[in-house]
Parts: sequence; structure tokens; C-alpha cells
Amino acid sequence: MNITIYGPSGCSNCTALKETTESVVKRNDIDADVTKEEDMTKLAEKGIMSTPGFEIDDEMIFSGSTPSEDKLRSIITERL
Repeated sequence: MNITIYGPSGCSNCTALKETTESVVKRNDIDADVTKEEDMTKLAEKGIMSTPGFEIDDEMIFSGSTPSEDKLRSIITERL
């Protein structure tokens, strides 16, 4: 599984989402690579109008929000 967080380098919500995602992946022993994409051109290509954007295996799941850790775990595990 590849998880990508989209958001500019100065976005604290984007950084927090990446950290929470990494924590969920580690604590639940999920085989996933978590990366953060900061290139604004790529954000525009994905159609992200508000950050952070959250993608699993090239499918945009949501953007513009930071779900709770429980909700994030649910989002990730239902796509295993």
C-alpha cells in the first residue's frame, strides 16, 4: 500500500496528518509506505483545492480535513 499526503512544506495540518498516518501504520502493523508530496504542481494536477490531500494507491480519498486517528485507521484498514 502506498499512502501519499499532499500539502506544502509549511502546512502544519499536512505534517500532523503524515505523522498520525505513520503512527497508525506502525501501531497496526500495516505494510504501507507513507510519503508527503509538497510540489504545488502535483497538488494542482490531483485537483486538490484545500490541503491536506490524502491518497491511497493513486486514489484520492479526501482533502481539506484532518480526521481523528480512529477515523484514519478505519479509512486505511478498509482498503487492505
